[in-house]
Amino acid sequence: MNKRQSKKQFKKRFGFNPPRNISIHRATQIMKNRENIIAAFERMKKAILDLWEQVKKSALELVEALKNFQTKVLLQQRQQESEVMRIESNINISNHDRR
Repeated sequence: MNKRQSKKQFKKRFGFNPPRNISIHRATQIMKNRENIIAAFERMKKAILDLWEQVKKSALELVEALKNFQTKVLLQQRQQESEVMRIESNINISNHDRR
């Protein structure tokens, strides 16, 4: 294959002319490696997104558990406050009766 045909084949395969300062063979090797690197980064991107989904799922479960816990604590506090108010009102009523 002559140089002109090599250039045309490179352009057809990769969509642009080969660089002028390196050989067509070397440019082809670089482009093959580039495709492998891009594929590796795509796999890494997918793995990171999957990992993020797992972390996000766990974080949302934790938030939901904390909300439930907070709600229970608030209900207990309100019940205790209402008991204290009831006891105080009973004490006030009995003190009022003594006078």
